[in-house]
Amino acid sequence: MSREHQQVNFRMPHEIVEELKIESKKEKRSVTAQLNAIVEEWLEKQKQKESAKA
Repeated sequence: MSREHQQVNFRMPHEIVEELKIESKKEKRSVTAQLNAIVEEWLEKQKQKESAKA
């Protein structure tokens, strides 16, 4: 990850972190890359919802 990306720290329940690690391995991604993909997908869905309302 380059230095131009902002680092964000937050707390998550242990159980969710463990599930995230498992899913990341299935997708052959790092946990960071998996979280980025999840957030990007969610943001795109939010944009689509907003577009549908307009």
